[in-house]
Amino acid sequence: MRTSRLSFLLLLGVAPAAVSAQTAPVVPRAQDRPSTPPAADDGDAGDADIVVRGARPVGSVAGDIPPEQQLSPADIRSYGVSSVADLLAELAPQTRSGRGSGGAPVVLVNGKRVAGFGEIRDLPTEAILRVDILPEEVALKYGFAADQRVINFVLRPRFRAVTTELNSRFTTEGGIASPQGEFDLLRINRTGRITVHADVQGRESITEADRNITLAPNLFAVGGNIVGRTGGEIDPLLSARAGSLVTVAGVPASAATQPPTLNDFAATANRANVTDLTPFRTLSPSSTNFNLSVVYATTIFGDVSASLNGQIGTSNSNRLLGLPGVALTLPVGNRFSPFSQDVMIDRALIDGVSPLSQRNKVFSGYLGLTLNGTLGKWQWTFTGTYDRNDSETITDTGFDITSYQARLRANDPTANPFGPVLADDFGPLPGIQSISNRNRGAATALFSGSLWKLPAGAISTSVRVGGVVTDFSSTAIRAGIVQPAQSTRNVANGQVNIDVPITSRKTDFLSFAGNLSANFNIAYDYLSDFNALRTLGYGLNWSPIEPVRVIASVTEQDEAPTQEALGNPAITTPNIVVFDYVRGENALVSVVTGGNRGLISENRLVKKLGLTVKPFDKQELTFSANYVDSRTNNPVAGFPSVTAAITDAFPDRFTRDGNGRLLTIDQRSINFAQTSRSEIRLGVNFSTVLKSKIQKQIEAFRAGTGPNPFAGLIPPGGRRPPGAGQGDGPGGARSGGGPGGGPGGGPGGGGFGGAPGGGFGGGGFGGGGGGRGGPGGGRLQFALYDTIHLTNRVQIGATGPTLDLLRGDTIGDRGGQVRHELEAQAGYNNNGIGARLSVNWRSGTTVVSGTNLNPDTLRFSSLGTANLRLFADLGQRLDLLKKYPWMRGMRVVLSVDNLFNERQRVTDQNGLVPISYQPGYLDPVGRSIRLSVRKLFF
Repeated sequence: MRTSRLSFLLLLGVAPAAVSAQTAPVVPRAQDRPSTPPAADDGDAGDADIVVRGARPVGSVAGDIPPEQQLSPADIRSYGVSSVADLLAELAPQTRSGRGSGGAPVVLVNGKRVAGFGEIRDLPTEAILRVDILPEEVALKYGFAADQRVINFVLRPRFRAVTTELNSRFTTEGGIASPQGEFDLLRINRTGRITVHADVQGRESITEADRNITLAPNLFAVGGNIVGRTGGEIDPLLSARAGSLVTVAGVPASAATQPPTLNDFAATANRANVTDLTPFRTLSPSSTNFNLSVVYATTIFGDVSASLNGQIGTSNSNRLLGLPGVALTLPVGNRFSPFSQDVMIDRALIDGVSPLSQRNKVFSGYLGLTLNGTLGKWQWTFTGTYDRNDSETITDTGFDITSYQARLRANDPTANPFGPVLADDFGPLPGIQSISNRNRGAATALFSGSLWKLPAGAISTSVRVGGVVTDFSSTAIRAGIVQPAQSTRNVANGQVNIDVPITSRKTDFLSFAGNLSANFNIAYDYLSDFNALRTLGYGLNWSPIEPVRVIASVTEQDEAPTQEALGNPAITTPNIVVFDYVRGENALVSVVTGGNRGLISENRLVKKLGLTVKPFDKQELTFSANYVDSRTNNPVAGFPSVTAAITDAFPDRFTRDGNGRLLTIDQRSINFAQTSRSEIRLGVNFSTVLKSKIQKQIEAFRAGTGPNPFAGLIPPGGRRPPGAGQGDGPGGARSGGGPGGGPGGGPGGGGFGGAPGGGFGGGGFGGGGGGRGGPGGGRLQFALYDTIHLTNRVQIGATGPTLDLLRGDTIGDRGGQVRHELEAQAGYNNNGIGARLSVNWRSGTTVVSGTNLNPDTLRFSSLGTANLRLFADLGQRLDLLKKYPWMRGMRVVLSVDNLFNERQRVTDQNGLVPISYQPGYLDPVGRSIRLSVRKLFF
């Protein structure tokens, strides 16, 4: 396809651009190196593996809860990803929370709150000095609710780079290509940060034909079919001629040029014409996306850090819904009718007609401001944000048959309903147009500090106050009828969090009990449309011995439905395939989505008990276990599947024909009466350092037993500096700490291998920001998590039944709740070559469907998928750099998602796959391959 060829050419185009860079690092002269290697500074400590006991690392979070996991630059490189957003996606098993709504983790930068994740989302991973992953309780100290884990990104104090990346993803079964280009400009120094990011991405559609989807029989065929006006017998004369009851008859091809006879239709009695509609229906829409982001951070008023972030984005998508169809009445007596009564002609239009489609356009804009400072012994943070989102969806509805139907009734000789039918014969019906606009402004002030001192330590507190103003408007236009809606929500909120130390090893107060502290927090949100919502929580944080930490907490939280869930415009999408559990069959229905103004707020009670064990001081091995019990009253949920219990509880959400076949579903959100669930999540993380080839060569060079491994490297401009030689000079040349062992290469510069900055070669060796001592060693990593779901029940209504999702019930279209979810990761990275394997496995479920009188069973198989990423950091290969200096800072990545092209298999009690559960519906993409070429210009 054209897009596939374009993406391939774009990838090839990166090579000459990289060649022109010529940014090889400089090798410090032997006589310029100090006789003893200096200690690594905070810009490079991540790779130096230096641990300072008793001192909090730079950028640490507030409070006494240590990170459950910590990543150094070498650890980060081992993931082989390009940006902070990519890294966060890879850390999903570690950052997943079993509490609340399961949202994204809270993101901090250098231990401080920021206006939003967008401020660092697109930063290259080379700019990260350290990553701290912390439990949900830390979120309270920053004014957030305790239902999200916390991830703290500590940035290098100096970094400068221009990053370009071209990549393309395609599926091995065909049907889609997704080229993408990205550009980043980043400069970090000790006074501020500037970031510019732009990316554009295209995506081809996947049609049902691309995945060999089988559709249920459809009478709307290109040639046309004759049916009875009431869905029964077409014509007694035709039945008599055919010798049996005739309910459908395909239009013979000869009818396009001459009036057909009754014998012509007797020959096609009960044999419908069929048109393959799968090329005109998409499983995944085509789309284009563009994003631009700018961040400026600096210091103002001498000691206040400030950052301003602006973002804009556009998105366009197009989804095909099939061919338009017309249902014409052929009146008795018409010159083209051989029948004794009126009949119906069902035809699909194809000549000169585009398929029905649903087109969506979205524009988003964002501004964020963050201020951080001190007031005496108190830390304060102010964040202000404004975002706007405009969305427009247009859904085609087909053609108006009024004028053509009038011609048939007038017996117009030029109106042959069996002949070629063009779009010009019909007037297009106006599409369904849905428009929504959302404006949101928010301001938050956070103050944190110590109140009083107790024998075990100081009582610390954080106080948050803020406000939110949101204006949401929507307009739905259908058949010329305009339905506007508007809502405004004003929120005033506040939260107080207090941490009280009880025992302490540090102060030797009841030290036999270890470190024990208690936490209390309360928050109120006053909503203009939902009155007051309260959150109340308390917990204990206990470390009986250094390697062990136990956290217990209880949180009760009120939460209101979003304005979108309340006021989104109603959108009707035709020709959607769903599975009707009641009848045990597939149905092609119209689906209504949008807002529901009848939703009420929910109340959630969450109890958590967590255990973290780090048995070895010098070995990165962590065990974790978390138990979560959650009960929610009046939970807001998307509309569930079409089961007997759901249809009994919400009968007005379904429309069926006289034979009980499903026609429409209103899938707007609802409130259940109550949900309750509990789970245990077990995890283990292991990481160990691998000594790289270059480290061994540096050690040999220092010991005088080997040559300078950096001899022969050419600096930018293609000239070797005077005196550089081959590095085999006096002994002093071998004692300078290797590359980057010098004092840093001047202001803002890291020197060769030093912290990236404004100095010569200040990107870190190989573009990795490798830190002093070169690019650092490799890593071998393993992670395994098992989530065991103990209970999961849903009470539909106050007097309705309770569904057990672990024992045969369901509220979704992918079966019930699985018992086990396994997430495993393994990674290897050394000498610039890396591989990473991620495996996810879910156990199977069985759903008892149908009715009590006519039960049915659907079996959802277990599903295991594997993702593989292979990458080469060419800039860390000295042998390549000596020959090709332009490879500095270059990375090539080949990744395969769903390596074995696995899809879940769903079968009924007869072992057959229902039409709506065909593999292509469950996973349209399947296995996909992505090739990426990335270059950092320092």
